[in-house]
Amino acid sequence: MEISDLFGTEDFDSIDRKIEFERMLEELSARDKRIVYLYASGHTQEEIGAIVGLSQRHIGRVLEKMSKRLE
Repeated sequence: MEISDLFGTEDFDSIDRKIEFERMLEELSARDKRIVYLYASGHTQEEIGAIVGLSQRHIGRVLEKMSKRLE
């Protein structure tokens, strides 16, 4: 058995990104976590804005900020 068998087809960079993403989620406010989960579920920025009561532009800024933190 290879160590890669323990992680399926993912490489270590992919695993590191997932771990970093999980850490980032722990630091987010409840509102920002909700935004991330809605976006990951396939909602558009406009739909998310309507759900959480913010403008589409604000949702875009929140998502952009999180994306930069992951880089």
